[in-house]
Amino acid sequence: MGKTSIELLKRSDVFAGLTDEQLERVDALAERVSVPEDAAIVEEDERGTRCYLLVTGRVEIEVRPPYGDRRPQKIATITAGQPFGELSLVDGFLRSATARALEPTELLAFENKRLEELMADDPKIGYRVMRNLASLLAARIRSTNMKLRNALSDVFYY
Repeated sequence: MGKTSIELLKRSDVFAGLTDEQLERVDALAERVSVPEDAAIVEEDERGTRCYLLVTGRVEIEVRPPYGDRRPQKIATITAGQPFGELSLVDGFLRSATARALEPTELLAFENKRLEELMADDPKIGYRVMRNLASLLAARIRSTNMKLRNALSDVFYY
């Protein structure tokens, strides 16, 4: 992909701490993908085979309400340099949310299988990526817990 994507990978939460040589190996797996405005990149409940790093644009993460015929609810907005779809790399389960481009968007897409093979081939890359993913997911869980606590507080104390 080149120097530009190496710099993006270097600044990303998922690939931070890798050497330039390791980043070049990761970059060799990346596919640059263009997505038009309002297109779904991944769909809730589909099998995830790729994870993504946003290069340009904005991506909205939304979930369907558990019942009723209501519109999907926005839970996050992803901006340049941030990953999404990474849970499929960790657990291989169905997607927990839909990711939709809010504007014309450029992504780096990584096939989970190829990324897993690289991490198995170079355990230092595997350790760093999984450690970074664990930190990222822990931060997201903490943020969700705070939002839930605040929402419950609003319901029970007001």
